[in-house]
Amino acid sequence: MAEVTRSDATDKEKKLIELVLDYKDRFEKRRWVFEREWYRNVLFYLGQQWITYEESFRRWRTRNLPRWVPLPVTNRLASTANVIRSAVAQVHPAFTAFPTRESEKSILSANAADKYLDVIMQESGFRGARRRMASWITLTGNGFLHTEFDTSDDTGKVLIPGEACLDCGQQMRPSEIPTDLKCPKCGSENLKEEPALGEEVPQGRLRVRALSPFEVYLDNHIPELDDQTAILVIEARALEAVKQTYGKEADDVVPDGEREHASFYLESLAHMTSTGVGAGMRAGDSSGKGGAVTLYRLYVKTCKDYPDGLYVVMSGDQHILETHDPYPFRYLRTNRPFFPMVHIRYDDVPGRFWAKTPIDDLVFKQRQRNEIESLFQTIVMRMANPVWLLPFGVQTSPITGDPGIAIRFSGAAGQKPERLPGIDAPASVIKFIEQIDQDFEEIANTFAVLKGKNPGSIRAASAIQMLIERGFGRYGSVFDNLEESYEQWAIQALEIWRQNTVFPRVQVVAQAAGSWQFQEFMGADLGEIDIRVEAGSTRPKSQAGRQMLIGQALQWGLLNVNDPEQRMKIFEEMGMLSLLPGAEMDTKVVAEENAQFMAWAQSAMEALKDESINPQQGFEALLKTFPIHIHMYFDHHPTHLVHHRRLALSEQFRALPEALQQLFAELHMKPHMLLAAQEQATGLGVTSIAAVAAAGAQGGVPGQSTPSGQPKTGKGPGGAETPFGGKDTTGGSDRAGSSVTS
Repeated sequence: MAEVTRSDATDKEKKLIELVLDYKDRFEKRRWVFEREWYRNVLFYLGQQWITYEESFRRWRTRNLPRWVPLPVTNRLASTANVIRSAVAQVHPAFTAFPTRESEKSILSANAADKYLDVIMQESGFRGARRRMASWITLTGNGFLHTEFDTSDDTGKVLIPGEACLDCGQQMRPSEIPTDLKCPKCGSENLKEEPALGEEVPQGRLRVRALSPFEVYLDNHIPELDDQTAILVIEARALEAVKQTYGKEADDVVPDGEREHASFYLESLAHMTSTGVGAGMRAGDSSGKGGAVTLYRLYVKTCKDYPDGLYVVMSGDQHILETHDPYPFRYLRTNRPFFPMVHIRYDDVPGRFWAKTPIDDLVFKQRQRNEIESLFQTIVMRMANPVWLLPFGVQTSPITGDPGIAIRFSGAAGQKPERLPGIDAPASVIKFIEQIDQDFEEIANTFAVLKGKNPGSIRAASAIQMLIERGFGRYGSVFDNLEESYEQWAIQALEIWRQNTVFPRVQVVAQAAGSWQFQEFMGADLGEIDIRVEAGSTRPKSQAGRQMLIGQALQWGLLNVNDPEQRMKIFEEMGMLSLLPGAEMDTKVVAEENAQFMAWAQSAMEALKDESINPQQGFEALLKTFPIHIHMYFDHHPTHLVHHRRLALSEQFRALPEALQQLFAELHMKPHMLLAAQEQATGLGVTSIAAVAAAGAQGGVPGQSTPSGQPKTGKGPGGAETPFGGKDTTGGSDRAGSSVTS
């Protein structure tokens, strides 16, 4: 039984403390064999490579070597690890939501889930955690994404109003309101919100953090995380952060001196540099965490004493900060428990929970290289330098290593100093070092093309791209592990967010043509959905590779450059949007036009609901207020057409009445389409085609078709009837000679 050192703990607290410590003792068995390798890999990455492991003390220390032995470190391991980490960090998963059943609610939830995932990733810091996790899985083979719902005060506060009974006058604070919403005094349901009785509570936010394998304790005999019945997370937090998060429960918490091996390693890494360990500490030693508090987070799905599971948080000085019984992390749809974290592996080892990394194998090659390089330096220092032979009785001036030295000597006749040339280092030593460098690339699959180097005589972009794909193809299992883990994380994050986000979130959501709007999100709005990562989206893609593929698609006729939208997309993918004259400014103008139309459409819908107004008259009145206009001379019509179409495909636009949709198409998109077609037919730019159009309107350019403006009477643009069957009577342009308008 684990020892409880806190004397003032209650019987319930002692039971929880014993449970946490028992799991800790159980999970620590044989764990150190993995910790020593993880820590060694990090030490080698930092350049601390002349080290040895002491089994009796379970620590790494500097090797005891004679002072004259060179200790070179040409850190090929670090450069190789950086290439691997870069490949892993480049993974940008493309999430897609699917309905879990054939119902309208599930389908609508799936359509909205993509936006929710964007909000969750912004709120939780997923991108930053993903980059930090890439470092851990590169160096140790293992990393964890831990998701939690933070309810500390720094997440913002929301006022929850109280209630007052209108029948008896009973006043209730939010915590006193019955779940049946009836007055506890008279039983009346006639209640009214009373802000004066309200209370401010933290609104909370989702957070995701990258955890190292040093911080996660579990049963090593069970190879899968989901099959574990319990997990213990041991991490260090600042005392102030703990007090802010847990409030009065943490009033008596003090910094502790946790002395476990994992904490030793993490603490020493916090002070480690390329030249050694700071503050006089040796590798694996710790001088204490100062103002830090060790937090124990125990997740138990089920056990003998808690068949329904348990979640408990304990400080290093054995204060129970948080407890939930039964286990709170469950999927609502199935009630199946889950751990709020995912295990991300580099390379699976059959039958073992902990994965491996190429760095495990590169450590021995790096050590071998260091020893050969040390031997080479020793040969150079001891054998390559010239040696002077001085016969007995010969007196010489001082012999230095200065160039052009003159030596005066005296002695018996025929006796003089002689110089013996040094011996060059064997060529086999140099070749051995070169072979080791090649072994690095073979073991880690980091060939020249993945390092941005030109592979020999290859110059063709297609060949280089093929080499890149083949290089990344050897990381296929790694990317598959990432896809699976990111899927699991997204499902967990949505579930935790849905269950805990009781207050609306207002986030900026990108719209068509670079516009944006504020949108409200609620956790309860999410229904039953499933999340998938698009197959292949985790494979890194180079800009050069994308450009090459686009060029090939153009050659094969798979893309139509005459299509304005395809042409715009090609420029965007090629990173050459600036080559389109005024494209960036046009995009901003289109965004404003789209926003103006949507605002006008909302007001138009309200006006058309007025039954006192004749529908035909009301519609004709609305035509006169149509908010956006076409500038014949200034607009880049293909750009406008592309972004207006993107608006037309949005959910907000498609929710408008069909009449307003048709109005937008006929009065604005169709003239843009005609002008864009004219530009394509003539091969002239915006200004030139406008000039041709103006001349044609005056009859000055024979054979040139003229972009049609808005007719003053009769049918709309292109001869179409107005949406309500009437004639367009809006007249011509309100910008004389410069625009087409409704």
